[in-house]
Amino acid sequence: MEQNVEKHEYETPSLTVHGSIESITQGGAGTTALDASFPAHTPVGELTFS
Repeated sequence: MEQNVEKHEYETPSLTVHGSIESITQGGAGTTALDASFPAHTPVGELTFS
């Protein structure tokens, strides 16, 4: 039994650099509260998102 399978040419993945991870994420600037500062089950409204 012969199958007709269409094959696609392999395209090499590429990486686009958009800047340093520190500048993209703001390096956690603006607060001293880390994840560990909040107890488990802290309501979302009490979390400090920036």
